[in-house]
Order: sequence, then structure tokens, then C-alpha cells
Amino acid sequence: MSIVMALVPGVALLGLVIFVHELGHFLAAKLRGVKVTRFSMGFGPAMLSTTRGGTEYRLAWVPLGGYVQMAGDSPGEDGSMPGGREEFLSHPWAGRLIIAVAGPLANLLTAFIVMVVVGLVGYELADSPSRLGATAATSQAFQAGLREVDRVVEVGGRPVKSWIEIFAQSERAPKDRPMPVLVQRGADRIPITLSPEQREPVLSSLRRPSDPPVVGVVVTGMPAYKAGIKEGDLILAVNGKPIRVWEELPATLQGQTDRPVQLRVRRGGQDFDLTVTPMSSGEAAAGGRIGIEAPRHSVYVVRGNLVEAVGFGFQNTAALVTGVYAGMWLTVSRPLYYREYLGGPLFIAQAESQEAQRGLSFFLRFLAMINIAIMAFNLLPIPILDGGHIVLALLEAVRRQAISARGYLRFQKVGLVVVGALFILIVANDPLRWLQRQRALGRAPQVETLAPSPP
Repeated sequence: MSIVMALVPGVALLGLVIFVHELGHFLAAKLRGVKVTRFSMGFGPAMLSTTRGGTEYRLAWVPLGGYVQMAGDSPGEDGSMPGGREEFLSHPWAGRLIIAVAGPLANLLTAFIVMVVVGLVGYELADSPSRLGATAATSQAFQAGLREVDRVVEVGGRPVKSWIEIFAQSERAPKDRPMPVLVQRGADRIPITLSPEQREPVLSSLRRPSDPPVVGVVVTGMPAYKAGIKEGDLILAVNGKPIRVWEELPATLQGQTDRPVQLRVRRGGQDFDLTVTPMSSGEAAAGGRIGIEAPRHSVYVVRGNLVEAVGFGFQNTAALVTGVYAGMWLTVSRPLYYREYLGGPLFIAQAESQEAQRGLSFFLRFLAMINIAIMAFNLLPIPILDGGHIVLALLEAVRRQAISARGYLRFQKVGLVVVGALFILIVANDPLRWLQRQRALGRAPQVETLAPSPP
């Protein structure tokens, strides 16, 4: 039952993304004069249906996808190809190309709009109080009079409460004038003035207090998730080497990619060992990743006006496209390695829930990423996908001759086999990944929560 309930949000999110995709095909077909016989959300028998203008609109029982069915989108039973302009396969190649591209384009446009909304409503950055960490005696900050115990309360005459606000207010202060900084040291408030020449060196030498190595977020599907690491776990050691602060973790895991690493973990007052294998991020300089993040003390929200939000949308949509295609290339180039990190509805539901808990901007960015992923997948040059139809249309443009009915049917059969295999691989990963985590959690000591004492 818990798995079914976890699937519901993921299925709903996929339904929204697929609706946008199919709507793009639908509108393009209508624009080109191709007859649409059915617009279905989901597969299988219809749960609800209605017919308007010669098109059946239906909601089907199997909600893992959807489709737009057009007249003449497959050869006839006698092996003949359709012959009317209102039929898809006999429509001019340029029109078929537009219809095929329209679905992925709708996802790309949706992702861009979502990212513009993120820029307007604001996106959260992990933040912390404006307290200073270790300040070396040789640093510019120390020489300017700042100490580890200080808490910055004003920058440029404006109050600050968080770490990011220190730098945000510094950016607003005039660059050609001395900048006053007020710090709280115990019961005293100490004014410090930074000259224009001092400002950049001093600010760049500031350090935040180090956090203990407590796990704040376990990223769904990553090695730490499958190893049974939980939020709130305190990591005491890596391969026997003590870990005292969070910053020591990345350095300790450096060079451990694809090698089992033993973590000493404290959970609920009990210490035990877990084995996790860091994975490659595809970038040699990045080292191994296990998929954990430090707890967030607070968040800093960055908002912009419409012009800034549009620029943010372009920049971040492009980054999503680059990231998704980079991930696809890693999966193609090392399929046996990265296939474990492919996910279906359960994975999407878990990741969606996790991102929603982190904040609205995280959820919206995840929604944009799923749109880009659906776009990229459908543009693959595989028969029955949009990319396959694009290939056929371009091939006809070059050859000046449409593909035969026999050739088209063979083309489609290959696509069904490939897409079916991919679907089974992706969907099968979800329960296997979940079961692997449950087994790992079962092997860890069971920590009982003590009931509160009666008053």
C-alpha cells in the first residue's frame, strides 16, 4: 500500500508532463489539417471518454503515458499506405516533421515557463547565520579586525542576519567608498571599516563555522540511499579515518569511486558500520559521489523582476538541457554502470516528494527537469518515438520518396522492441531499488523511539 501511495504523486506529475507533450502534437496536427481521431491520457480501456469534432478525448485506466492517434498513422490491413492529405503518413513530410517536433517543443517551452516562474517567485539557496568561522591570523579578515567569535550584524549600514546577506549587502554598497561593517562580539558591538581596496580580499577570506558530519538529505536512488543511510545519521569515520566536520567528507571520499567504502555511523545513540560504493559523476575532477547533503540552517530567497526572470529561465533551461543530454550520454556510453540510476514512476514520485519538501523552487525545477527529460527521450531516433518520425520525414525529404508500407511496418516493429525493453528496464529498477534500501535498513540496528515520560 505504501508503494501504491508513493506512486500517486509521481503518476500525477508524469500525467501533467505527458499531457503537455501530447497537446503539442494535437495542436500541430489540427493546425496542419491532419485529422485527430483520439486524444488519450493513459493506455488501455477508457475510464472516461467524450467525442467532440470527430476526436475522442479519453482518460484511460493505465496512467503511464498517453498518445494522440491520427487518421492514417499506420498502413492499412491490405498493406497499402494512406493516400489523403488529412492522414498522417500521406501528409507532406514538412507537416509530419512539424507535428513530430511539436510535442518535444511543448515540453521545452513548458520547462522554460516554469523556470521563469521560479525566477519570479524566488529560488532558495542554502544559508546559515552570519557568524564567522575559523579566521586564520594570516588572513585578510583577521588583519581587518574580524575574529572567529564575531557575528556580523550590519554591512554598509544595512542589517544582516545570514551568511549570504553579508555578500548581498556588500554588492549594494558603493564600490568607491569605505564600507562600514558592524560585528557582535560577546556583549560588545565593534565597528570595522573596510576600504575599497580591502573589501574583496577580506570578504573572500571569510569562513563559515564548520558543520558536524550529520546527513541532512539522502538523494533518492543514489548509493547512500541504497546503502540505507538516513537523514540525521552522524558519520563518525570513513574507512576507519575519523570525520569531525562536514568539509572532511568530500576529501575523504576523493579517489574512492567504484570502491566499497565503510562508514561508521551513529543513529539514535547506536554506532554501526555501513558499506557504500561512491559512483562516478562522469567528471574526473568531481570525484566519487554517494548522494548526501548537509542539513540546511536556513534559506535565502533570490527573486528578480520579469526581465531578470526571463534571463534566468533561458540560462537554467539551457543548463537543464545540457545536463539531461550529458546524463543520457553517460547512460549510453556506460549502460551497465548507469542503468541502476534510471527511474520510472516510483522513482519520480519519491524524488518529487523530496524536492517538494525542500521548497517550492526545488519542486518547480524538478518539474522543468522532467519536461526536458521527456523531450530528450522522445527525440531519440528510435522508431515509434517522435525522433523516429523526424528521421522518416527527413529521409523522405532527401530521397524525394516516402517509405513503403512494408518498410514502415518493419521500422515500427524495431521501435516497439527497443522501447518495450527500455520501459521494462526503467520500471523494473524502481521496486528493485526500493527493496535494496529496505534490506539495507533492515540490517542496521533498529532504533526505538522512547515514549515521553508522563508529566
